[in-house]
Amino acid sequence: MDRAGLYKSFQDRYLNKIEIGFRLPGAFSLPEVWQEIQNERRSKAEPLALQDEKGRNFWYVNTKPLQAKLHQIDSRGKDSLYSYIKPEIENELVFDSIIEEAWASNIIEGAFTTHKRAQELVRRNLTPKDKNELMMKNNHQAMTFIIENRESDFSIDFILNLHHIITQDTLEDPEYAGKLRDDDVFIRDKANTVIFKPMAAEKIEKSLNNLITWVNTQSEEDFIHPIVKASIIHFFLVYVHPFFDGNGRTARALFYFYLLKERYDFFKYFSISALIAKQKEKYYKAIKEVEDYDNDLTYFLLYSADIVMKSIDEILDKIIKKYMSDRISKSLDLRGVYLNKRQYKLIKILIDQDHKSITTRRYQKIFKVSYGTARSDLNELSEKGLLQKRKLGKGFLYYTNFDSYLT
Repeated sequence: MDRAGLYKSFQDRYLNKIEIGFRLPGAFSLPEVWQEIQNERRSKAEPLALQDEKGRNFWYVNTKPLQAKLHQIDSRGKDSLYSYIKPEIENELVFDSIIEEAWASNIIEGAFTTHKRAQELVRRNLTPKDKNELMMKNNHQAMTFIIENRESDFSIDFILNLHHIITQDTLEDPEYAGKLRDDDVFIRDKANTVIFKPMAAEKIEKSLNNLITWVNTQSEEDFIHPIVKASIIHFFLVYVHPFFDGNGRTARALFYFYLLKERYDFFKYFSISALIAKQKEKYYKAIKEVEDYDNDLTYFLLYSADIVMKSIDEILDKIIKKYMSDRISKSLDLRGVYLNKRQYKLIKILIDQDHKSITTRRYQKIFKVSYGTARSDLNELSEKGLLQKRKLGKGFLYYTNFDSYLT
């Protein structure tokens, strides 16, 4: 590949210096190549009215891959499909997504609560047993607050109210729930090595005021795509680190708030934290790249757009599954076919988890029933045409057979 082609491949993929070094042929000098690439990126940069602690502006490049991702998000995320979702299915999707976001946001912060327990806490309005569970419930209340207050102004008061909800009764010093930190902090790794020093305390309020002004400044001339703007809000809150604790949770919650405010209604159906939690290293890598490479936010924006696109895939998959369950339920009613609660729940589990078969032993484990009850329930589903029973060794395997109830 010639020099021009090589540079184009690096720019299209927006590789960082280390990644380019791994791919650079021996005949090229990395310092020279990197300087040329950075010069080109800077020449196309969109400067922002947001600065780091040293007064240097953040910036990004509106690359063609980023534009393509944003176009896909707009075309798929604002699809008319969402306006046709039945109210009862919409309510269930929103409820599920709020629980998922609250639970996953906890996981990112290293606070562990099982998904099952998270659902129980919310659905049954249980009293949290420990700090982890209280954090989960606070996260849930914060997401509910955002949906109910999506028309609110983006302001410091809103940020502080949100932080208060997220951290209430979970901080070492309860006084700092909803209050900016008044001292410097250091972020350390497991070996107690300082890996990041957030902005000095005396600069926090000014930085947040700059963020508020920038977010609320709307003009055709200075238009910034809402996904880009929400992602920058997310990053900047993490960077400034305005609170002693709860910064990541507050930043992700504000990402949601801004996009819901900008009429990206599909965001109420999914959990961005669930996807981040699956690959936390990519999340932290994208944040660190901005810091390592001269305040270039492009790395984080590309990462954020990828996460949103994957989230849309998950939303559409969930909608299809909800409609399948609903269609089967209606079809059973129309045909006068009775199922007990376990059997209804099994159909939903098989659809939601993309399982095509189940054994008697597995059914026993899920519903905590005897072998005889499990076999009776499954045989009944087979007789009614919802499952197909096949011999497997000394037992049986039951395969899904929902098509006749979906037509």
